[in-house]
Amino acid sequence: MASQSQQLLAITIFGYKKDEMSKEEYHEYISKTHAGHLKALLAKNDIVSYTMQHNTTEASGLIDHIYEGKLPASSVSDADAIITIVFKELADYLRVRQDPHFIKVVNPDHHNFADPKKTRMSVGTFEVHVKDGKVVS
Repeated sequence: MASQSQQLLAITIFGYKKDEMSKEEYHEYISKTHAGHLKALLAKNDIVSYTMQHNTTEASGLIDHIYEGKLPASSVSDADAIITIVFKELADYLRVRQDPHFIKVVNPDHHNFADPKKTRMSVGTFEVHVKDGKVVS
């Protein structure tokens, strides 16, 4: 991760699967096939990190356990996955999006698994406060 003085940026994607896919098929596809198309390109362009949170059926029940059933259902995200890409400079991420491999392979691959009507994105600054079990900020 970057030093405390360096401002990081992140794009977070709240991903939704195509209706005809099971959650298991979706998670398998984005983890292996889609990430396989993208990982080397991100690394080549100095991306700090690329992470996926899989909101599986099994894991979704944990929220009730964690919050002892006191969290309203409307407060729980229904996204199938949450992907975060962290970068030092906007130019790093823009290089990824402008790369011929992204244009020809990665971007068109979204049609194989994603529901574009539901998918949402957010961009903002990214801070790390605890890393590897240690306070860093």
